[in-house]
Order: sequence, then C-alpha cells, then structure tokens
Amino acid sequence: MSGAWTLCLDFGTAYSKAAAAPRGVWTRFRPEHVRPLMLSGQEQGGSAFLLDSAVFVDDDRILFGRAALARAEELQHRKRMALRSFKTILSVSDLDRALNTGAPHAIDPHRLFPMRDLIVLYLAYLMSAVERAATADPMLARAEAIEHRYAAPAWRSGDSLGMHGAIQRLFGEAEAFRQAIGDRILSPQGVSIKKIADTLPAALADPHEVNLGLIFEATAAAAYTSIGLPDSAANMIVVDMGAGTTDIAAIARHGQRVDEMPGARVTLKQAGDFIDRIIANIVLEDKTRARNDAQQNELWRQLMLHMRDIKESLFAEGRAVLRYEQRAVHVNMKDVERDPDFREFMKTLTQAYDDSMAVVRDVAQATGATEVQTIAVGGGAAAPFIQELLRRRPPRSGKLLIEPRPATPEWAYAKEFQGNLAPVFPQLAIAIGGALAPDAMLSAKGGTSQAAGGRNGIRVERD
Repeated sequence: MSGAWTLCLDFGTAYSKAAAAPRGVWTRFRPEHVRPLMLSGQEQGGSAFLLDSAVFVDDDRILFGRAALARAEELQHRKRMALRSFKTILSVSDLDRALNTGAPHAIDPHRLFPMRDLIVLYLAYLMSAVERAATADPMLARAEAIEHRYAAPAWRSGDSLGMHGAIQRLFGEAEAFRQAIGDRILSPQGVSIKKIADTLPAALADPHEVNLGLIFEATAAAAYTSIGLPDSAANMIVVDMGAGTTDIAAIARHGQRVDEMPGARVTLKQAGDFIDRIIANIVLEDKTRARNDAQQNELWRQLMLHMRDIKESLFAEGRAVLRYEQRAVHVNMKDVERDPDFREFMKTLTQAYDDSMAVVRDVAQATGATEVQTIAVGGGAAAPFIQELLRRRPPRSGKLLIEPRPATPEWAYAKEFQGNLAPVFPQLAIAIGGALAPDAMLSAKGGTSQAAGGRNGIRVERD
C-alpha cells in the first residue's frame, strides 16, 4: 500500500516493539492496515514481533538482542550481565546525569562505556531492525513516506518537551552511528569494540537530524482500544504491567484530543520480573527439587528460561508444570497468592489503583460522565489479579459505570492476521495504538521522511 504511513516504536523494559499504519487510518479504520513489525526477523525462539532489549559487552565485541542475552547466560558464573531496562533509564528525572554515569562492572568490565554510549548503540540496533522489518513487509515496503514516533510514559519531572529533545538527540546519534557501521550491527556476532571505538565518537559529535513524534503510553492505549468505537467513554484508566515497572495512568478524551490526568499517574517498581522471582523462589523452597547450590542454580535457570510459558499457564489455568530432570515441577497460582511478598505487592498495587481511580471518578462526576473504562496492557495484562483490579468500583461512585475493556480488541482476531496477532497483542498494544493515533493525540509532533528501503547498502558482515 503506497502513500504516507506512521510508524511507532515502543522500547519496553524487556522487549522493543514497532507497528505501522497508514496516515488517516483513524477515520477509515480497517484491521488489515495495522502492520506489527517482525523485528526479530528469522531468529530462532520467542516471538518474531518482540526484539529483546539487551546489550552485552563481551571480551572484544558488543552483542545485541537475543545473542546478548544468550552470552550473558553463558557467563553468569562470572557475574556478567547484559544491559537492559532502557525505558527505565530514559524515564529518570535527571537524564543527563544517568547518561553520563559509567556502566557497572558487571555490564562493562572494560570500563570503556558510559550509559549514553550503550543506549545509543542499542537504539542503532533497534532502528536497523525496524528498517529491516519495514523493508520486508509487503505493504510497508511500498510506502512513499513514513512519519516516526515513539511511545513513552508521561515523565514525572514535568519537563516532557525537554526530555523529548534529549531523547531525539540520542536517536540522532544512533542514526549517525548506524549509517557509518551498516547492517553488521544486526549480525549475531555483533560489532567489535575496536570498530565501535573508531566510529562512535564521530556519531556522538555530529548526530543526524531526526524529527520524532511523541505519544504518551496511556494515550496510545486509549487510541487502540477506542478506534472504531465513536461512543467510547470519555474517561479511561490504564494499567501497564511490564517487566520492570507497573504504570497506572488515566486520560480524558475530548473528541480526537486526549489529555492525561497527572494526579492519577503512578509508577511501581514491582512488575513482571518481580512476579518471576516470587514464582522461582516458591519452587526452590522445596529442597527435594534441588539439594545443593549447583542444582538450585540450574533449576533457577530453567525456571527463568521457561517463565513466560509458566506464567501464561498460571494466569489462564491457575497451575503450571515444568519438566526438570525427568520430573514434573508443579506451580500453583494459589501458592503465589499466599506468598508474603506477593501479598504486599498486591496491597501496594491496589492502593495505587484506588488512588488513581478516585481522581478519574472525581473528573467523571464533575463533567457529568456516566462511565469509566478500564484497560490493562503489557505482558501482565492477562494476570487474574490485574483483571480483578479493573473491575473494582471506587468508593462514592454512585451510578458511575465501570467497564473493563478487553486487553485484546475484537479486531485483533480478524482473519487477516491468521491468528498471529491476538496472542501477543497486549505486548504490542502501545506500539499499535501509537501508530493508529491521530496527530491530535500526540504530545509532540514529528516530521515525515522518505521511506528507507534499505538505504545504507552495507551488507551484514563480521568486522
């Protein structure tokens, strides 16, 4: 499909995602026009739509994505780690200080790279993966122009436009590096530290000009859940449980304009990774499963390797089974719910949600609204405790109707997607909503560039 398109990036804590849609799709929506991008290409394992947010500094090379995670796992006995949580780093109130901080020894044992360098390298990897996926997509490959935007949480510092400018510069530095290094950054072997040392300083000193749009994540959630629904409620609360944080936000719609309610914004540092550790610790409490340190480390590794499947079964059926050393390791959701750390997490989460909902209730009642919609996004959207939260009625709500919206909208099941979109939709939701949203929903508008079409022309090769 030719013409102008919008492409939105969502660089989450664990995975980065991207999706595209034709410009103007908001007023003439058709499900088949939504194009989630296969950022992982032909890599084995996991979803093709999810790009692992990871950078690993090896002895003489830097690896990205799944290759970075695999190498970090190989060297965990040396206490080595991959750098992740880019979204968390880019959301801190003092971004300059965070970027100029040296990476911890476990991430960069050479003491060569400040956090800024590693983030720029990851963004270069991400943009290369986006370009590869867009070129391979049969509809997007025919686009005449593409407007790029990214989704981010509403920054707590209040200086959204200042943060946006700083992040645009990071993207500009990454684009300059990417153009110099070529597609070798997509190689599983990564890029040599020497090549990076020779190339990166010039990119940092002379970044390319980029003009990205910005959409807040809560607004993107409102966009995907209400597109095609002209009678969608004016007020909505969004719970986004990802890997590193659980974010709650609320918005008020006024036609195509969407305003966030700052008083309803909450971020908790406990989320999917926290739940993973609770599940693993419950399993390891039974000493008959792993009797010594070596066995416990191996069982922990197996649990983390299969945690996505374990949680999927736990959330859907209330129980899960892991095969370990020819034995069945059973996990029960009731055991998780009885765990003291989980109970404390739920107490904090429920209080945060109630406080946010009270803000939404007051706005709805003051404006004469009769309904508030609730929606969950992110990898934890299907968790039963999150879905139960969405059904809670705030005190003193009178006749106000609370309507939970499905994490996966009906149109994601359209036959055009051949069953591939719905299972991963909650994780792709923000990128998809950001691509669908009209300009009136943006916090900062970007510019339009010519479609790339593999413009750098440098083959994937090892340096």
